[in-house]
Amino acid sequence: YSAMAGISSVESLCDAARRRGFDSLALTDTNGLYGVLRFQEIAKQNDLKPIVGAELGTKHHRAVLLVKTKEGYENLCRILSVRHESAEFEFAETIARFRRGLILISDDQEALKRWKRDSLQDLYVEITPGVNMERSYALSRSEGIPPLATNGVYFADSDEYWLHPILRAIRLNTT
Repeated sequence: YSAMAGISSVESLCDAARRRGFDSLALTDTNGLYGVLRFQEIAKQNDLKPIVGAELGTKHHRAVLLVKTKEGYENLCRILSVRHESAEFEFAETIARFRRGLILISDDQEALKRWKRDSLQDLYVEITPGVNMERSYALSRSEGIPPLATNGVYFADSDEYWLHPILRAIRLNTT
């Protein structure tokens, strides 16, 4: 749902989820919770359980953090605040410090091993289509961290695809 990445409105995403028979839907913004209030409102209007989260990223690290509890929401807010306050953001350590109540999903080998030292609970290796899929699956097997298949969704329906490459070009300042 992040600016310059997601195309569909919250209404469109929730409507598509409902039409496809989903009973819940997660919405993640990159390094923020920009659409969370509107999302919760629209999801409930569509009889969907809203799952709140964020895709936390730095130049070298990335993870999806999903909220399980009220404490998890508070901790996600803390993590995002630290991310925006400090140029020296300690990715794995900050998440480890505030991980209670959150589900952690990542293919970042270093971070996963760090978080595993604390607990395997709510920790998953992200398996996404592409060149790193085999490496991630091997990491899951070798570390005993459950795999979780994911993919980025940037639009609700295929007729919105035409706008996606344009938005990406603008974001990357290229043609």
